[in-house]
Amino acid sequence: MQEIGILGAGLIGASWATFFAAQGLNVRIYDVNESVKQQAREQSVQNLKRLTDLNLLSREDATTAEEKLNVVDSMADLLTDVEYVQESVVEDYDIKADVYRQFEKYAPKTAILGSSSSGLLMTRMQSVMQHPGRALITHPFNPPHLIPLVELVPGDQTAAETMETVKAFFLELGKHPVVLKKEVPGHIANRLAAAVWRESLALLDAGVASVEDIDAALCQGPGLRWALMGQHLIYELGGGAGGYQKFIDTIGASFEAYWRDMEHWTSIPESAKEKAVAGTQVYLKQKSPSEWVAWRDEKLARIQQILREEH
Repeated sequence: MQEIGILGAGLIGASWATFFAAQGLNVRIYDVNESVKQQAREQSVQNLKRLTDLNLLSREDATTAEEKLNVVDSMADLLTDVEYVQESVVEDYDIKADVYRQFEKYAPKTAILGSSSSGLLMTRMQSVMQHPGRALITHPFNPPHLIPLVELVPGDQTAAETMETVKAFFLELGKHPVVLKKEVPGHIANRLAAAVWRESLALLDAGVASVEDIDAALCQGPGLRWALMGQHLIYELGGGAGGYQKFIDTIGASFEAYWRDMEHWTSIPESAKEKAVAGTQVYLKQKSPSEWVAWRDEKLARIQQILREEH
């Protein structure tokens, strides 16, 4: 697939545009908001320059990629002869329904529609389509042009061939696709993140530690291991010669006490919200927002380079 459409050109859409263009694909960008789609191209160009600064893309390839970024004026211009569309519009079923109907009106019957949705269900979104087999969730982690994860989630009517095609497509482009066997709100990664976030807020609200120390405990400890392996493999190694079974039978009992003591919120208390916002501002002042983003991207790039060397 060489002709890519970016439908919805906000933060995620612009990052997706960067990613596809950097891979040498022809990218068309469309958003109903004129200023948003123009800003998306500008942001994508800045992202490409940043990739060269991080030694992830040559200047020659960045120049070529920039030439492949094209802003179009209508849905018809976006979808005519397109092969793959990355949809990143607002997380609203009604808005997506309108977008999906237009996709079927203008796109070739062979075109595939991938949604960046972080929590909506494809079964409901594809229900308005006459040919729903070619639609699936392709959820990235922000920023998509730097983080390799993409979660592939089928709806009830998504064709197996579509899943196989998109998985192969992303593998070829250097992404790391994971396939869900069934739909759940939030997919995999955001559900795991939600569990960690809730406990981070609960620890803060209970006065156990500051925002900065809670974050440090995460990124200076388990976060380092998470860059290399997931929780199952971590605890397989943590069990020593007995492996995962030994870990569960011995140390696992301690976790039962933790779980019983943890909060089971389904909404964030106002007290936790106030403490989180106030506490974060304390060490956020160490850098400006743009400096934090640049710092994050540099570190992500270095981690990616290490992981690629290992594999």
